[in-house]
Amino acid sequence: MTDPAPRPLASGLGWLVLSFVLLLVLAALTVWYQRVAVGNSVEASLGEQVAAEAHLAAALVQAVPSAELAERLKALPLNRERRLTVVAADGVVLSDSEGDVRWMDNHNSRPEIQQARRDGTAVSRRRSDTTGVVHLYAATTLGDGRVVRVAAPLQVQAGLVANLTLPVVLSTTLVLLLGGGALLLYHWRSRVRFGELVEVSRAYAEGAFQRRAAIAGNDALARLGRELNQLGERLEASLTEVAGQRRLLDGALGALAEGVACIDRLDRVVYANPAYRRLVAADGEVLGQPFYHHLPSAAVSSAVTEQRAGRAPGDPSELAHQRKVLRAAVADGGAGVTVLVLHDLTELKRLESARRDFLSAVSHELKTPLTAIIGFTDTLLDGVVDQDPGIARDFVQRIARQADRLAKLVRDVLTINRLEQGTWEMRPEEVDLRELVGQVLDEQRPTAEERGIAMACSGPERLLARQDGEIVRQVVGNLVSNAIRYNRSQGRVAVRLSEEPGERLAIAVEDTGIGIPPEHRERVFERFYRVDAHRSRQTGGTGLGLAIVKHLVQLMGGTVAVAAAEGGGSLFTVVIPRGAAGRPLQGG
Repeated sequence: MTDPAPRPLASGLGWLVLSFVLLLVLAALTVWYQRVAVGNSVEASLGEQVAAEAHLAAALVQAVPSAELAERLKALPLNRERRLTVVAADGVVLSDSEGDVRWMDNHNSRPEIQQARRDGTAVSRRRSDTTGVVHLYAATTLGDGRVVRVAAPLQVQAGLVANLTLPVVLSTTLVLLLGGGALLLYHWRSRVRFGELVEVSRAYAEGAFQRRAAIAGNDALARLGRELNQLGERLEASLTEVAGQRRLLDGALGALAEGVACIDRLDRVVYANPAYRRLVAADGEVLGQPFYHHLPSAAVSSAVTEQRAGRAPGDPSELAHQRKVLRAAVADGGAGVTVLVLHDLTELKRLESARRDFLSAVSHELKTPLTAIIGFTDTLLDGVVDQDPGIARDFVQRIARQADRLAKLVRDVLTINRLEQGTWEMRPEEVDLRELVGQVLDEQRPTAEERGIAMACSGPERLLARQDGEIVRQVVGNLVSNAIRYNRSQGRVAVRLSEEPGERLAIAVEDTGIGIPPEHRERVFERFYRVDAHRSRQTGGTGLGLAIVKHLVQLMGGTVAVAAAEGGGSLFTVVIPRGAAGRPLQGG
């Protein structure tokens, strides 16, 4: 952008030069007029003086005889600058104080002689034919026809005029210099003050409303500076108020989980809260961009068009965007602005899907033992007890196993429900992990021996932790139970205890069973997820054991992970803090 200062500066310099030239012309005219006036005044005074001298000379000449005229003229007390001439009636020069009359021509042709013969006296200004110098002539006639003429050279008058004009020239020059200096000073001052106003205006244009113009005085620029300062104060106050309202709005909308955006008439996003940026754009940059660049949805575009046309938009539309399920609603924001509100339904849809899956899985898991119980019960009621007591006893044992399986499923469902709702209460106490693991192995040993599986525990002889003993028991019990259930015949289950950096303890359960393929390891902690559903049901698993383990470990502030064991099988590792440090549960 071109700096606006040079144009006013150049204009100011132009006016300054023009003013100085006008002042110079005025001074020159003044000096010329004064010189002319002084010259005219001096010439008039000299004319009167020369005329008086001519009358005096005429009286003296009248009294002098013609024979003595030449000698007596030389003796007259005339000014040495004066020239006295006596002309006869026929124009012959009778006597002259400066020249030789023998060489002088007839003077009757001189204008002052002719006028004096007509009027008695005459005064004229002309160049002398004899000396070639400009003179002022005064002539007076005598009674006998003679004319007495006195001539005064105007060189004296010119010197006098010069002497009188010199002070005027000097004073005028001084006034001119002072006036020019005053103009320069005024221009410099105006330039500085105008530059100050320009800087303040530029600062306001850039948003620096705290800048003020420091201009004193009562002239136009000073008044403009004060008005500009008042404008800056009002703008600063307005900006502060708008900033406060913007912070209030940002705080209110920033706390919302819903995404809110304001769209102008050109479809550009002029405001977006953090939730909107998070929902629609990976990089979070949406301001100034058309909304359909980061939210390409025909339903949203149609709703915005309907709203601008003044028609009530339909029900909020749902759309899939960046692996999210969103519901979009539009409203009129006034001043040509459309407000777009996005609701994130992803978690709600996931919970609905999880609820459906959970109900479906629970129904399926309950259906199997209930069907078996009902079938065996109907068979017994049909009279098998009376026909063959052995078969009846076998049916009753099967009913008992299915009822036990049903009860275990119900207990696991209630347990995981308590964990997900956060109603499980921690009761930290001092626990010896080595002793607790030994107790769990003793409880599981009959089942392991029945399958021919060996169990062992290694690690420190005493490993103390302050945790909820019942939670640790359930975690270790579920992992060991799974290791036995999914192991091969004559296999092995190893439990290793160790201390980890940062006051943490590790419990590793390794088996030599069928193992878990890599693609299933991330999902084995989900509810009712089974790698081999058929074998799980044969071994009596509910599909909730590892989900319960995950939630219990999170409740203790720890982590659980699964990996492949070195000799085949699976390796589950639980790391918990030595002291109780429970944390909120994560969904799973």
